[in-house]
Amino acid sequence: MVGMDRVVRFRFACTLFRRMIGMLDRSVCANGEILVLLPCRSIHTFGMKEVIDVAFIDAQGHVVKVVNALAPRRFCACPAAVGVLERRGGGDLPWFESGDVVGLMLWQKEKD
Repeated sequence: MVGMDRVVRFRFACTLFRRMIGMLDRSVCANGEILVLLPCRSIHTFGMKEVIDVAFIDAQGHVVKVVNALAPRRFCACPAAVGVLERRGGGDLPWFESGDVVGLMLWQKEKD
């Protein structure tokens, strides 16, 4: 699991614009941070030049889908997710696995 023996820094992308830009901005998460996209159920790597690691998170913080080393020019979705964690891919640092619980409370606006 990520962060068991190190400090993990998060950057949040919670507006439509920030989520659309995401990791396309090469300065985002260039120092090992994890990008949190909220709300989000799908991502793409069109326009990217490197792989990314992706973890889809449900409203209770459970990792419901993991994609390691997602290549450029790909699309990935998870209907059960409310958020996505991304990091610049590769590397030797541990990443999430399905079933992990993330210590971020993620929630959806309740429907009226």
